[in-house]
Amino acid sequence: MLRNQWYAIETSAAVGRRPIGRKRLGRPLVLWRAPDGAVRVAFDACPHRGAALSRGRLRDGCLECPYHGLRFDGDGACTAIPCLPDHTPEPGLHLHLLPVREERGLIWLWNGPARDDLPPLPWDDGIQAKLDAVGSPQLDITETFAVSYLRIMENLTDYHHVPFVHRTTIPVGAELTEFRAERRGTAIDTEGLLAGKLRASTHIRGPFFGLVRFDGAAFTVAVTPIDAENTWLFARYAQDLVKLPGLAWLATWALGQFDYRLLQRLQDLPVWKSQRLADPADIGRYQLLPVDEGVRLYFAMHDELAAPVEQAAT
Repeated sequence: MLRNQWYAIETSAAVGRRPIGRKRLGRPLVLWRAPDGAVRVAFDACPHRGAALSRGRLRDGCLECPYHGLRFDGDGACTAIPCLPDHTPEPGLHLHLLPVREERGLIWLWNGPARDDLPPLPWDDGIQAKLDAVGSPQLDITETFAVSYLRIMENLTDYHHVPFVHRTTIPVGAELTEFRAERRGTAIDTEGLLAGKLRASTHIRGPFFGLVRFDGAAFTVAVTPIDAENTWLFARYAQDLVKLPGLAWLATWALGQFDYRLLQRLQDLPVWKSQRLADPADIGRYQLLPVDEGVRLYFAMHDELAAPVEQAAT
C-alpha cells in the first residue's frame, strides 16, 4: 500500500454510538467516536492481549475491550483495568491512534507518520464545486469489489472499453476522437469523444481519488484497498438530466444504481478480474495504444509514489 497518502476508509454515517471494525490497507482497524464527536481510528487489537476492540462497546466515553474490560479514552490512554482498579497502566497499554480527518461525509486515514503539516485532502472545494455544478441532490453509494484497486483506477481513464464491455447498456460507436491526457504532478486529466456523441472526462487527484464526468452526469470516486485483492469504493453521483423536484432525486438514484450495480459489478468487474498480471502494478506486458495514455500516466505516477518505499525496503 502506498505510504504518505490519504485514503477514504468509511462514511461518516457508518460511525455512530458503537465501535466498528473495518479492514483497510491490509490491516484490521477499529473506528469510534470520542465524547467530543470526533472519529478515532486505531489498529483493531487491544494492547493487553490482542482482542478485537471493534467487538467492544463505548462506556463512559471510553472504548472498552470485550475481553477484560480495559478502557481507552479519546487520546488512546488506558483509563481503567477492572481486575486491578488501583493499578497504574504501563505505557505500553496505550492505543496508537492513526491520523484521520472527517470531511465530505467520509473518514480519511493518513497512511504515514502523524505530523502537523499533513497535505490537504484530494477532495477539495474545487472538486466539490464541479460536482455541484452538475446538479443536486447527490447520492452516495459504497461497494466492495474482489479485485485490486489498480484495475479500477486504470479503468477510470479508459473510455474506449465502453462500446464493448457495456455494449448492451450504453449503445455507442467505438471511434474515440478528441482524446487528450495530461499530467501535472499527481493530477491527471483525460477527455475524449466516443462516436461523436458521448463526451467523457476524468480528473484523477492523487493515486486513489477521481472525478468522472459524462454528458449530463458526474460522480466522485474514492478507491481504497481493503487488501491486495479487494477494494472498497465510495462514489457520490450528480446529474442534471432531470431537474424537477422529487424526480431529480429519483433520477440521481437511478443513475447510481445503473452505474454501480449494473455497469461496474455485472459488466466491468468480470473483465477486471480477467486481466492476467502476476503483479497488479506491473503493466510492462501491456501494448498500450495512443488512447491509453491516461493509463500510462497513472501507472507512471503510481510507480513514482511507490519507489521511495521500495528503495527503503532494499
